[in-house]
Formats: sequence, C-alpha cells, structure tokens
Amino acid sequence: MKIRLLQVLLFGTVLVSLSACLSKVVLEDDLIVQQNEAKIQQYISAKKLNTQKAPNGVYYAITKANPTGRQMVLGDTVRLHYVISRLDDFKIDSSSVLKNQPFKFFNDGRNTTIFLKMLPYMREGEQATFILPSDLAGDSQAFPNLPANSPVRCDISFYKSYSEEADIDAYVTKNKINVTEKTTEGVRYIRTKDGVADLIAGKVLKLKYTGKYLSGKVFDTNEGKTDSLTVTVGATSGFVRGFLIGVNKMRLGEKATLIFASRLGYGQVVDRRSNTTIPDETPLIFDVEIVAQKDK
Repeated sequence: MKIRLLQVLLFGTVLVSLSACLSKVVLEDDLIVQQNEAKIQQYISAKKLNTQKAPNGVYYAITKANPTGRQMVLGDTVRLHYVISRLDDFKIDSSSVLKNQPFKFFNDGRNTTIFLKMLPYMREGEQATFILPSDLAGDSQAFPNLPANSPVRCDISFYKSYSEEADIDAYVTKNKINVTEKTTEGVRYIRTKDGVADLIAGKVLKLKYTGKYLSGKVFDTNEGKTDSLTVTVGATSGFVRGFLIGVNKMRLGEKATLIFASRLGYGQVVDRRSNTTIPDETPLIFDVEIVAQKDK
C-alpha cells in the first residue's frame, strides 16, 4: 500500500511540474506577442503610418491604390519588387530593383513564402507597406541580421500576377469548347472522336499529335509524317505530365484535345539550355489521336 501511495504521489508531482512548464511556455509566448504589439504600435506612431490590421495579424497601409486591379488567386504566377527591413530601418532583404529582376513565385497552395501573408490585401498596380509580427515574419530563421522575436517592415513597390488558368478558361469560353472532363490536376480533356477499345496497361501506343499555343500557332507535330509517337500505357514519365495525364484517359482510335498550364508542361520558367522554343508561362494544347496499340 505504501509503495502504491508513493507512486501516486510521484505521478502527481510530475503532472504538476509538466503543467507548470506548459504554463511558462504559454506565458512566454503571450509575452512575445505583447512585446511585438508594443513595438509595432510605437513604430506606426513614430512613422505616422495610417495602417489597418488584417485578420491574420498583419498591419498594412496601401500607399498607392488601384481599386480596379486584379487580386491574386490560387494558381497565379506572381512577380513583385520588395524591401524588407527591421523596425530600426536596417534592410535585411530585397528584390533586385536596379536590374529590374522582380521576385517570382507560383501560388500553388503549398508555397510558404512570406508574401502570401501580405498579397491577399493588395491588388495589381498597388504599392503598400506591411508590418509583420515575428511569428508571421519567420523570425531569425528566415532572415540574417534579424534578432529573435523581431517584427519586420515590408514595402512592396511593384506587384503583378498572371493566371494561365484564367487564360485557358477564356480560350475555352471564346471558342465554345465543350470540355469532356477537367482532371484534378487541371488538364482540360476534350473528346473529339470516340474510341473503339480500352487501353491496356503496359501496351505501347502509336500516336499522331499536334502541339500548339492558345494563339493557334503550332510548335510541334508529326501529322503528315510517316513516323508516330510511341507512349507506354500507364507511363508517368518520359513526356510532359499534362500530355500523359490526358493520353492515359483515352481509348484506342480516339481523338482528343488536351489543354493544360505550363506547370503540367515544360515548366513556368523554361530551361534555355534545353534549346526549346516554348515561351515561359505558356498554356499548351495537344490534339492527339491513338492510332494503334501493340505489345512492346
């Protein structure tokens, strides 16, 4: 009985100690938040900034407005010029304004760039000043010369976004295209001639194809030639991803049009060492026909 009572007492002591440690962590986090808020308010007052506080905790002021500008959406490619500074005005990061090389990123829903905490409150063509508390700025792990638990200022002087998805949708609407299916990856699959038999995994397909831009300009084709393109049914590599996604949905004898963004094609930034003529950020169209299915 004494041993059991001792175990209970020891367990209770551990719980009390653990609770005290957790309370201390919570109190320290609360203190950092309070200190950040005080520093930010003092800075805003000293600089006479007319800011508002966003729901995520960012303070911001639009210094050049463009009420009709487009807002960023998922799937956009974004370019911006920026300067990030400590609240003592020491610059810790910036884009290359002098070389006119804006920072660029793709808003794919997975990108964790700091700018996704700010750009939802801007429109294209606007300029803005943002003040971010340390938990949103990434702290000293994100920037050199930034002490722990320090708020930062970010000035954005140029912001432009581009949506390939919007261009594709506009193309489909303008040309009154009846999309058979839009895949989860974003491939628009348009069946133009029914097939006669299902594809068999591992078999080799013989294809006729024409690749072109939304403008209608053809960049590649094997139509009118004796050779055909070979693709293994079920393949996930060897060709651009959007092309394979579409082909693997087809049937023998079928004709289809595949439309997809550059992220499923040759990439948003084309590697010029590959000698390709495909421009950056260009949606692609492939007209495809499966003419044969054979063993390897």
